[in-house]
Amino acid sequence: VMVISTAFAPLAQVVGEGIGHVSLPIVVVPHPLGHRDEEVIRRRGMDIARECVRVLTTPAEELAREFEGKQYPLPDAVMPR
Repeated sequence: VMVISTAFAPLAQVVGEGIGHVSLPIVVVPHPLGHRDEEVIRRRGMDIARECVRVLTTPAEELAREFEGKQYPLPDAVMPR
């Protein structure tokens, strides 16, 4: 499983496909990662951890169906103008 921000998820998918992992499980976290509110940070961390546990305990065949061909669009903030 790869944990990466929304800004880099499309690149991670391309790199994964390039090395033969066409259904690489990617846990996407909000970009930017930084936040001043400690409760927001704690909540995001718990959500990310929960998703990692789900992915790490799901049978590989099921993950392949879920992640193969999944699209990760770039957020508007990082799109070239």
